[in-house]
Amino acid sequence: MGNLLLCGVLFLMMIGGVLNFEAATREQETAAQTLAGQIFGCWLAGGVMLFSMLGMTRALFSHLATMLCMPAALILILTLLW
Repeated sequence: MGNLLLCGVLFLMMIGGVLNFEAATREQETAAQTLAGQIFGCWLAGGVMLFSMLGMTRALFSHLATMLCMPAALILILTLLW
């Protein structure tokens, strides 16, 4: 559940849809996109490392599935609605 919420918030952050991350300039927009990418990468890598070290195979695969499929689904929805 946490992965889904995080991916949704990061996606809104990257497209400038969250009120706290609404960019006024191009530099702020680039900084918000960079920060969202770093948070996503750290969450993905941290989850993979944690679940693999603890031997939680099912949790590892579900983490990978939600973290990789959720952004693809959100991008697909965005392009279909555009």
